[in-house]
Amino acid sequence: MNKELSQYINEAKNVVIFTGAGISTESGIPDFRGPQGIWKTNTPIYFQDFISSEEVRLESWKRKFSGKDIIRKAKPNIGHLAVAEIINKHESAYLITQNVDNLHQDAGVPDNKITEIHGNASYASC
Repeated sequence: MNKELSQYINEAKNVVIFTGAGISTESGIPDFRGPQGIWKTNTPIYFQDFISSEEVRLESWKRKFSGKDIIRKAKPNIGHLAVAEIINKHESAYLITQNVDNLHQDAGVPDNKITEIHGNASYASC
């Protein structure tokens, strides 16, 4: 970690870290907007279509679970481990993430120090 950034973090009263898909790409999980991301390879499913069509709902759930094997096999990378170290080192540190892959927890971030804006794919079931 950059020495100056490390000093700021060590001297801070509170630390909040925000992460998104980019932190997990090194672990083999594609982001949503990259060349192989969901937004490039699938047409959107709109809420009104989801509500009105069983076929569309089935397609939506199929998509939701299609990445489960990728997520299950992924391991935390150096970024996740660095975030976990900061969170665990500072009592008032907290993590907010858009990621649904559970890699922050696998790296050692406790559940009470993380908010998952989009939920967590490891908790979803059908």
